[in-house]
Amino acid sequence: MKSIERGAKRTTKPDIFISHSSRDQKVASELALTLNFCAIDVWLDDWELEVGQSLADEVAKAMEDSRYIAILITENYNKTVWTKTEYKKALSREQKENRTVMLPLIVGEAEIPNFLEEKIYIDLRKDYFSGITKLVGMIHGLSSFRISQALAQKNPQSVPAVWNLLQSIGFEPYIVLGKDDFDEILKHGGELLRSDYAKFDPYALLSSTAVSEHVKALLKKIF
Repeated sequence: MKSIERGAKRTTKPDIFISHSSRDQKVASELALTLNFCAIDVWLDDWELEVGQSLADEVAKAMEDSRYIAILITENYNKTVWTKTEYKKALSREQKENRTVMLPLIVGEAEIPNFLEEKIYIDLRKDYFSGITKLVGMIHGLSSFRISQALAQKNPQSVPAVWNLLQSIGFEPYIVLGKDDFDEILKHGGELLRSDYAKFDPYALLSSTAVSEHVKALLKKIF
């Protein structure tokens, strides 16, 4: 049995908000989905915003509610005014809360901005899944020493490999799903443990003719 947690249309505050250039929507979506598969609840504008909502108000609320704000650094980042405003908000929260809030993630052939000169960042350009593992570890408060030792032994190259590595250091990962996907899995054999958490047999769902191709496609990325 594997674990899932309901994310989108959530009842809890997200783990991380992804700040990105609108030109990098595809990259941001792929990253957000990978993080969802690795036990991180992501707030991404393309998933959350609905017609008629105030873009500025909803984004400001999400940035305030999220535990961390990921700054997606790409070649487009320094060309976008909106992203610069968002990283300033992240820095302001750091000063107010006296803790790390802003998490710089380097993707693609990006020029490192000046404001990162004194910041430790995660470089996803060469060892993508190693960077994902480090990010999961930080957000879930796992031992940096254990993660470092595990990564020294094996460099993960896929989501399942990240799961195996996390399990080897004592953390049981889970999947964060949107409400519709969560409810569909419950309908076809998932066992609800509490209002937003359940267990299910992925292989039973993959072999079921009643489960949508959409959910099967998500599960195939991991199992």
